[in-house]
Amino acid sequence: MEYRFIHHWQYEPGEEENKILGSAIALSSQARNENFLSEIAAFISEQTGVKYVSIGLLSDDKEHIHTCAFLRDREVLENITYSLKGTPCDDVLTQRFCYFPLNVAQNFPEDKEIHDLQIDSYLGSLLLSEASEPIGLVALMDVKPIENAAFAEHLIMVLSPAIEEELNRLKF
Repeated sequence: MEYRFIHHWQYEPGEEENKILGSAIALSSQARNENFLSEIAAFISEQTGVKYVSIGLLSDDKEHIHTCAFLRDREVLENITYSLKGTPCDDVLTQRFCYFPLNVAQNFPEDKEIHDLQIDSYLGSLLLSEASEPIGLVALMDVKPIENAAFAEHLIMVLSPAIEEELNRLKF
């Protein structure tokens, strides 16, 4: 897996954030089970305070995402498959990282789910296969601005290799 540097903000984690990042590394190295991605998503939600976390696998045609973990307030929801067209997730595929601090629904009028869930802010990051090809994405969404988005991105980057390994295992 490739390590992607955080370059979107001038950011230095504080003492408490470093403890959380250490816990993320420990979580990443635990033995895997069928709930691993949901556990990762719950950890992200708990540490960032976001309402929704989604970890999804990209379809072979690269036009849909099937969620492997979808949480609201750390509660596991039923997995869904949705079209990328007209969503911020589609932007993640082309830009590798995407952050909308406010009014994300206004920027994506065709995205019914964003409107139905009343999403105001969105942060998403691309996940890669072992061959460094897009395999999926992780998305954080909230009905209010995401607090400390720089830390949220940092946390995702720390957890990405473990998430990518699990998505690769599920895909093949």
